[in-house]
Amino acid sequence: MPQGNDYVAALEKVFAEDETSARKSLAAKKSVKKSVKKVGRVGFAAAPEVQEFEAENYFDEEAAGNNGGKSTRRLKVYDAKTRQSWFVDQKTYALFSKRNVVRTDSYGGLVPIQDKTTDDKTFNEKYEVEIDELFEEKLDDKVAPTFIESNDEIASKTGGCSKKAWRNAYRRLVVHVMDPKNAIRFSRALQIQLDYLMAHESALLGDIIKVLDHISDDGDGNTPMSVKKRNLNVALTKALVNVNVGRILVANSGTISYFFHPDTRVSNNRTFNLLSGWQFSNIISPIAMFTPSENFIGSRALAVNSILRSFLGPGRFLTRLITGGREEFVVDDVKAIAQNLAAETTGFEAAMRAQFGNHAGRQKVNEFRIENRLPTDESAVRSFIGSPISTMVNNGVVHILRALANHWEGLNTIPFGNFAHQRMEQLNVNVILRFHIPFVLMTLANLRGWCSWDSMVLGPFITKLMNLRPTDTMDPANELLNELNSNIVDNVCGGIFSRIEPFQRWITQMRVANELIMTEKEKVQTILSSVTAGIEAGYKLTKTVDWMVPDNVTMLKYVVQHIKLDPAKKRLRQYNGDRLVDEQTGILFTASLDRITEALRASSFNELMPAFDMLTKSNKMSKTTIDSMKENIIRTNGEAGTDMEINNNLSSEMISSLVSLLQQDLEQRQKLYLNDHVCKLALNALRPRDKRTLLEMVQKGYENTRPAQLLLRRTRTLLKREVRRAALDRQLTLLSKGEITNNLVEDEWYLVERIGDASGSLGIYQYRTSRSTTNDVLFIARTGAEERFDRTHYQFRKYVPIGEAIVRAQKAFMVIELDLLKRFAYAAYMEFSDLRDDLLKLQTVSGINCYALDEARLNGLVHIKSHSSTQISWKDLQPGHNYFIEVKPYKYELFEYAEGMDLDNRKRYFKTAPQNMIVVGGGPTGLLTTLHSLENCLRSGGTMKLYEARDAFEKAGGTYERAQVVRLDSRWVRMLRFHLGTLYEDVWIPATEETDSHLGNTLPTQGFIEITIKDMEAIMHLEVSKLWSRDLLEIYARSSANFDYKKNVMTKLGNALKEKDLVKRRVDPNGEPSEEFHTWEVVQLISHETLSAGDLTLGGTYNVYIRQQGLIAMRLVSIDLHGGLYALQNKELGITVKAPKTNLPTIYEHDPNAKSGAHSTFKTIVFQSTELNSQGKLTRYEVDFKTIANETHVMDVGQTNIAFALGKPATTKEHLTCCPYVSGSMCNCLSCLCVILFLKCVVLLFPLFHRSLMVYHAFKALRYQWECTTLVRHALVKV
Repeated sequence: MPQGNDYVAALEKVFAEDETSARKSLAAKKSVKKSVKKVGRVGFAAAPEVQEFEAENYFDEEAAGNNGGKSTRRLKVYDAKTRQSWFVDQKTYALFSKRNVVRTDSYGGLVPIQDKTTDDKTFNEKYEVEIDELFEEKLDDKVAPTFIESNDEIASKTGGCSKKAWRNAYRRLVVHVMDPKNAIRFSRALQIQLDYLMAHESALLGDIIKVLDHISDDGDGNTPMSVKKRNLNVALTKALVNVNVGRILVANSGTISYFFHPDTRVSNNRTFNLLSGWQFSNIISPIAMFTPSENFIGSRALAVNSILRSFLGPGRFLTRLITGGREEFVVDDVKAIAQNLAAETTGFEAAMRAQFGNHAGRQKVNEFRIENRLPTDESAVRSFIGSPISTMVNNGVVHILRALANHWEGLNTIPFGNFAHQRMEQLNVNVILRFHIPFVLMTLANLRGWCSWDSMVLGPFITKLMNLRPTDTMDPANELLNELNSNIVDNVCGGIFSRIEPFQRWITQMRVANELIMTEKEKVQTILSSVTAGIEAGYKLTKTVDWMVPDNVTMLKYVVQHIKLDPAKKRLRQYNGDRLVDEQTGILFTASLDRITEALRASSFNELMPAFDMLTKSNKMSKTTIDSMKENIIRTNGEAGTDMEINNNLSSEMISSLVSLLQQDLEQRQKLYLNDHVCKLALNALRPRDKRTLLEMVQKGYENTRPAQLLLRRTRTLLKREVRRAALDRQLTLLSKGEITNNLVEDEWYLVERIGDASGSLGIYQYRTSRSTTNDVLFIARTGAEERFDRTHYQFRKYVPIGEAIVRAQKAFMVIELDLLKRFAYAAYMEFSDLRDDLLKLQTVSGINCYALDEARLNGLVHIKSHSSTQISWKDLQPGHNYFIEVKPYKYELFEYAEGMDLDNRKRYFKTAPQNMIVVGGGPTGLLTTLHSLENCLRSGGTMKLYEARDAFEKAGGTYERAQVVRLDSRWVRMLRFHLGTLYEDVWIPATEETDSHLGNTLPTQGFIEITIKDMEAIMHLEVSKLWSRDLLEIYARSSANFDYKKNVMTKLGNALKEKDLVKRRVDPNGEPSEEFHTWEVVQLISHETLSAGDLTLGGTYNVYIRQQGLIAMRLVSIDLHGGLYALQNKELGITVKAPKTNLPTIYEHDPNAKSGAHSTFKTIVFQSTELNSQGKLTRYEVDFKTIANETHVMDVGQTNIAFALGKPATTKEHLTCCPYVSGSMCNCLSCLCVILFLKCVVLLFPLFHRSLMVYHAFKALRYQWECTTLVRHALVKV
C-alpha cells in the first residue's frame, strides 16, 4: 500500500535535481542487500499493501533463558514495503495458507504461508509445458490462423449491397489514413471494449489491436508499412462481418486524425490560425480549426446554432447533425437528463453552453451537478478524459488544471486509491502524455496567442509526446515530463502563475505515479507468471476453435423442427426407465424398435400432431390419413381423446414414417452441431412468457406469422451463442484427453473409460493405490468418495487440466482488478512492453465462457473441500508443533503438543483453525459475499452458511421483485464475471447482432454495468443454488437473524431456528435449569401431522393450508356422503372450500398461534447439548415449539466470521457501528448495496476504536479484505 514511506520516497526522488544521479542512487540502493538467512518467502496473493515478507531464524536469548537454555525458534517477519519488521512467536501465531483467511494476534500481526498443493505457481510449473505440447500434438493438422474466422453476419445476405459498400468504404478509409500515431491512439480506444464482448468477438478485436500495435512499432524496421497495412486490411475485412465488433470500430473512429495531427497544426500554426479565423469555419473546423477562445466560440456558436435550429426545424436528424448537440426543448427539461449520470456522459455540458453561451451555460451545468450530488471536480476530471479541449474551454483552464493536479495527488496519497475503480478517474501516465497533454498545450497556446516559438519548440515536443511508445520502464515518460516542466510550461502558460502552479503540480504527481507504478508492476508480473499456462491455453483455444455457425435459414429451420418433434422425442428420452434417444449424441437406438413403438403409442395425438404436420408437408404421409385417425379418436373418446394415449390408432406405417423422420433429423443435427440439447438451451434463455408463446405458435403451425418470426429470430441469435459454447466444450474435452497409460501415479488425475465403449469417459478420478493380488484400482472421485475399477474392463487415460488452467487465469484477471487497480488503470500496465502481450491475451481469455469452464470452476471448489489438509488425526500429531483442538462446535483452541500428552480421540484436531462464515441476508451483497468468500472457507476446512429471511430458495427465486436499477462498479463486474461464468455472459454481454446486452446495460468507458436488482438477485441465486446442490455450502431459507448492536450479539426468534443452529440456553448439560448459559444444538424440528378424511369431525375447527391465503382456521360445515365432498368454511374471510375425499387440502389440528404464511408451525423442537453430561453422554430434550416461537435466542457462533448484509440496524440512526467485544466477528453494512462503502469507512475510521479486532475479522468476507491489513495492524499497535 503506497502510503507513508513509499509516497515520501517517491516524492523525494521526483524532487531530485538531477535525474541521472537519482537513477544512480536507486541502482546503488538496489545493490545493497541485507545479509539475511532466508527460511522462506511468504506473502498474500491479493495484498496491495504487503508485497512479500522475508523471514529469518532468530534466537531469543531471554526466551531461551526462561526455557532452561533451550533454543527457541522465532520468526522475524520483514515487510518489504513498509521496511518494518516484527517477531513471530509460534505459540501465539498460526501459519495459514497463502489463499486462506489468516489468524491475527492481539496486535493484528499476520503470518501467511503458501499452500503448495493448490498454489497457482506450482500448478503452472507442473502443466505449462504439457498443455503447450498438447496443442501441437492434437492440433498439428490445424494450424492456428493469424486472424480467426467468424460468420455472424454476412453482408451479402443480411444487408445487401449497401452494407457491403459502406464497410468497404470504411475499411479503405481507415487503412489509408492509418499511421503509427493513429494506430496507437485507435488501439488504446479499442482495448477498453474487450471486456464487454463474447470470446470470439474479443479475439476478433484483439487481432486488430495486435495489427495496430505492429503498425505503431517504429522499432520494427524489417516489415514495410505496406505489409502492415495489408494485414490491417485483412483484419478489418474479417472483423467488420461481426455486427458488434463493427459497431465498436465505427464508434471509436473519432480517435483517428483523418487530415492533420495536432503536432502538424502547431508546427504550422500560422497557416492553421488563418483557417481558424475564416468566416466559414463551420466547414473548415473539422479539418483545421484550433482550439477557440471562450468568448469567440460562445457567442458565435450560440448565434449560428440558434439560427440553424429555427431554419431546419426541431426534431430532425439533420438539425442534430449540423448543430452538433441536443435540441433546445430537450436541454430545457432538466428531468429529461438521465439521473445519476455525470454531465459529460450525456452531452449536457456542450448543449448548455451552445444554447446559453459560456457563462450562463456553465452556471446551468453546475446547478445540474449540485442537484444530482455530483462532485464538480470529479465530474470535470471524467469530462477531461473524454474531451479535453471542450472541458478546458467550458470549465476554465485554471480550474481544470487545479482539479487534475488535486485528483492525481489524491490518488497518489490516499491509501486505497480510487474507491469505485472508475475508469476515467484511474491514472495512466503514458496515455495522458500521448493523447491529452498535446491538447492541453494547444489550448493554452491558443489562449495565450500563437507565436514562432510554438512552431519551433512546442510543435516538435508534441511530436515527441505522440510518438511515446510502450517500454519496460517509465524512463521515457520521466524524460518527457522533465522536459515539459523545465522548457515548456512557463512559455506555453505565458508566465501566468495561476496556470503554471497547478500545471507543474500535476507534472510532479505524474512523476510520483511513475515511481509507484513500477512497484505495482512487480505484483502484476508475479500474478501473470503464475498463470501463463492458462493464458496461453485460453488464447490458443480462441484461435483453434471453429467459430463458424450454420447460416440463418438453416438455424431457423432446425429450431422449428426441434419445437415440432420435441414432444415425440420427450417420450423416447425416458420411457419406463429406458433411454431410447440421446439428444446430445443424436443417437436413436433403433435396435429397440419394439420399445420405440410402445413409447410412440403411449403418446397423445396432440403431442404427435406437429410431427404429423411435418410428414404431410414432405409428402411422406397424406393429410387424409391424419384426419381420419383424429376423427376415429374423437368418435371413440370425445374431444378429450386427443390428449389420451393414441395406442393402436397409430399404425405400423405411421410409426415407420415417424422413426425415419426422427432418425433423419438427429443425423442432420449431429452433422451441423445443432443437436436438441443446444436448441433447448437457446429456448430456455428466452423469457418464460416468450418461450411459452413461441412453443404454442409453432406447434399449432403459426411459425410464419410476424410474432413467431420475431421470437424465432431472437432464438436464432441465442442459438449462435450456444453453438459456439458447444464448440468450446468439444475442444476442451478433446484437449483434456491424454494418453492411455497403465503406469498410474499417486494423486494424479485420470479419465476412466470402459474398454470398447466410445460413448465417453465415466468421469475424472484421482488415483490412490492398486492391489497387487487383484486387478482392482482405487480412485477418489471429485466428491471425495472412493471407487474401485477393474483393469480388465476399464482403461485409464491421463487427464490434462486445461479447463482448470484457464479458470485460474480468469481468476487472476479478477485478482488484478480487485487488488491492483485502485490507483492505476488496467491499460496503464499494458503500456509496459513486457506486459502488454500477456495482459492483452488475459483480457481475451477472461471472456471465454462455456459450460465446461463452469464445471471446472465448480470441480475446483469440490476438490478443495474434499481434499482439505487442515484436519489431522490425533495419532499423527508431532511433539513441539502447534495444533488446534475443537473444544465445541466452531470454537478452537491453540495448543502445543508434547510427547505423552493425554488426548481425547473423540475431538477433532487441525493444523490451522477452520474459517467458518455466516452471511446473513440473501440480497445482492449477501449473495456476492457468499460466492466470493466460499473458496477461502473451504480451503481452510470451514463451512459457509447463508441465512435468508425470504423463501427464495424454496420457490426458485420467485420472491425477487425489487425493480430498482443499480449501477455496479468494476469490482462487482470482475467478481460477477468470474463467479457466474456463462450466466454473466447471458445477462451482460450483447449477443451477436444485438447492440446491447439482454437484461443489463454496460458503460465500457467508465467500467460500470447496470441491471435491476431482481434480475441480478435471480442469476446470483441460480449460481448459489448450483453450489448448494454440490454440498459446498448450507442455505437456510426463512431464517432471519438480527444483530443487537448494543449487546453485540446475534439473535434469532424461535420460529426462525433451523437444524444445526447453536443457541445459548440457561440449561446445564444434564438438562437442569442453570444460571449460566450453555450451548445447545437444534437437532430436529418435529412438525404437526396432517389429518386424513377419517380424522375429521363434523363441526370441528382445523388449520387448512390454501395456496393464496396460506394457513387459515376453517370449520368443517358439511359432508356429502353420496358425492364424497367435504365443505370447509371461514365466515370471517368469506372462504368456502369444497373438495372430494381423495383430494383434500392440507389439514392440521387447530392451532390459533400458527403463522399464516406456512403450512403449520412445528410441534416440538429437539435440543442436544454440546457438552457431555455427568454420565458422559449428550443430553437431548424436547420443547413445545409454541412456547419458544416468539422468544429471542442468542446464537452461539463461536469463532465464526459473520457478515450482515441486511442494511443498518433498524432501531438506530447510526450509519457506522463498531463492535469492541464479540467471540465471533460482525460486519454491518449501510444498505443492501453499500457493504463496500461501509468497509471503506471502517478502515478509515479504524484508529478511532479500541482494539476492535473483531471488526477486522469481518473484512475477510470479501476478497479485497487484504487492503486494510497493514493499516489495521499499525493502528492497533498505536492504540
